[in-house]
Amino acid sequence: MSYRSVKKSVRLTLESSLWRPSNVQLLWEQIAHRQRNRDAGFTDLHHLTAAVKWLQRAQDAMDDGGVCGRYRLRRGWTSSYPETTGYIIPTFLALRERFRDDEFTERARRCVEFLLELQLIEGAFPGGEVHENISRPSTFNTAQIISGLMAWHKASKDVRALDAAIRAADWLVSVQDEDGALRKFTFLGHPATYYAHASCWLAEFGRYTSNEVYLRAAGRHLDWVLDHQDPRTGWFDLSGFTHEDHEARRAVTHTIAYAIWGVLITSIVLERPDGIDAANKSAERVARRLELSGWLPGILDSHYRPRSTFACLTGNVQMALIWFKLYELGNDVRLVNAALKAIDLVKAAQPMNHPDAGIRGGIAGSDPLWGSYISFALPNWSAKFFIDALLAKEKVLRKLTDDAPQGTQITIQVPIVLPEQSGKWSSDPLKVVLYTAEGSHKVPQMLEGWSTWGFQPDAVVLERRPKPRLRNRIHAKIREDGLTKFLKRIFAKRSASEEKSIGGDLTCSATQGEGLRDAAAYCSEKGVLLITVESLETPRALEALRKLKPDLAIHAGAGILRKPVLAIPRLGTLNAHMGILPAYRGMNVAEWAAFNGGPVGCTVHLIDPGIDTGDILCARQVDLEGISSIAQLRAAVDREQIALLGEAVQYATNLGALPPQVAQEKQQGRQFFVMHADLRKILEEKLQSRVQLDFTDINAREES
Repeated sequence: MSYRSVKKSVRLTLESSLWRPSNVQLLWEQIAHRQRNRDAGFTDLHHLTAAVKWLQRAQDAMDDGGVCGRYRLRRGWTSSYPETTGYIIPTFLALRERFRDDEFTERARRCVEFLLELQLIEGAFPGGEVHENISRPSTFNTAQIISGLMAWHKASKDVRALDAAIRAADWLVSVQDEDGALRKFTFLGHPATYYAHASCWLAEFGRYTSNEVYLRAAGRHLDWVLDHQDPRTGWFDLSGFTHEDHEARRAVTHTIAYAIWGVLITSIVLERPDGIDAANKSAERVARRLELSGWLPGILDSHYRPRSTFACLTGNVQMALIWFKLYELGNDVRLVNAALKAIDLVKAAQPMNHPDAGIRGGIAGSDPLWGSYISFALPNWSAKFFIDALLAKEKVLRKLTDDAPQGTQITIQVPIVLPEQSGKWSSDPLKVVLYTAEGSHKVPQMLEGWSTWGFQPDAVVLERRPKPRLRNRIHAKIREDGLTKFLKRIFAKRSASEEKSIGGDLTCSATQGEGLRDAAAYCSEKGVLLITVESLETPRALEALRKLKPDLAIHAGAGILRKPVLAIPRLGTLNAHMGILPAYRGMNVAEWAAFNGGPVGCTVHLIDPGIDTGDILCARQVDLEGISSIAQLRAAVDREQIALLGEAVQYATNLGALPPQVAQEKQQGRQFFVMHADLRKILEEKLQSRVQLDFTDINAREES
């Protein structure tokens, strides 16, 4: 073992206090049974209540009315943190409204009394926790406290809070540089764009007090921040904590979210569309990273690539709040989808049944705990933003449930029928190959559907990608389900079919649908040439395809096709897509179209290196009459897409050429990802409700 490994192990042991059984339990939960909270049936209300109780304990642990900054595994509670105590005040007041409990009003009042005692003579508030500093001013912390004092004055009309906020705002304006930047009294002495989360409260307070001085100051800082945005990617430079972060153009998601939220709120207050667009551009890129990875890395670079293996849980829920806010402005439900997934990741990491009251219900800085952001500790701001995100989620889901769909317009005219097959028919037979993958049933589905006009492909190319190693599969199952559940599956009595693999579900069956045959069996039965490869991208596969010299290829359940594969067929590669392009690209688009109010349908298009961005041959809308579930919706669209693709293939085989196509532009459509379960539930209810309403209308007409 190297010196570095030994040093790291010693640090892990010391910082986590591994000699304490409760800490060992917490660290084990970072490794095994990551879905314990889901499996235990904890609802959002359970998670909210647990976090609220933790935040209450964080305040009660202090004797000065402030909220303790963090709970450390090694040393326990630290000391009151003025900055976060300030912006916890609006959270306590929101909880008063949510639970109709005046205790939260009293807690907010205690926070205010604590802060009023700390305000410096010049109007600023000190940085850091009180055990570190009560005399040095902090620009960022002062602004966060203004937000709390303003919220308290709104709720109580306490003149002392308003006077303190005015003094603080005046001080902020006095330390701002002429170019709009905030350079004085900053963390580590660096100007940073995440200080937009300071100037946004100056903007809010300017609107609240009708003070043009504050509004102009916030506008100047917004201009300075926007000058540091990369116009290509939306990245805000100087958004990290340190000079090294700035040089490397990277930041933790906590400060990325600070920058985006600050720009967004200031722009809303000042009615600045340029700022709203800037915030939206960056927020969409972070959402895309989460959707693609299934995880939000705690550190991202200027191209939104992962620069850490841990997650910053605070950043997750801050981004969720941003996505909810942007949804309110633009009705882009994709952002709600990302927000729900980000919250789920935090819910999975929340210790719900821990024996230590300083841990139970709190939200760690990093996931796993030993990540570099607030290592081995649970900061109060993680719990605050988590609570805010759950409260915002309740409102957004209620709105989505109650409101009628917004509807989506198709931005370009696409053909809805193929041209007449007139003119000279091709005398040379077209060579057609199908690309599929193990587990897909598209080949038998297509060939059965197209048998009426005598279609027979020249070959089917089947990808049989190697399964992960047994060790990796076992590790993944233990990580998700826990060791106990895994062992029970191993030693439980199983049927003969289950015993073909360890635990039954560690391997994937080649046939996953009742009554459907896999491609290999079907080709063997029908005498279709089958070529089996590990991947279409391997040299062997590419060589086999070139020897076939196909005129046309059809995507029949294979994976993503790259340029070398796409370049082989003379006419190109066709795909049937379960949405009307270009409006609906990506995954679950039938569901997304129905959720948004349509139009629901399918498209046949050529595949290019993008995601559903190739030229369009034809699109067709699907009638939703009588459809009362997502399963029925998908089945209807699937039937129509197979039929439409068959028409396009028949046209090509008859005439030796593809029908005319309509080009897509990248900016004309949106990419969608897997729909979150909460949104699927809303869609299921709306589909069922719509059918019931239709049935009621029919009965009413018959009676009349």
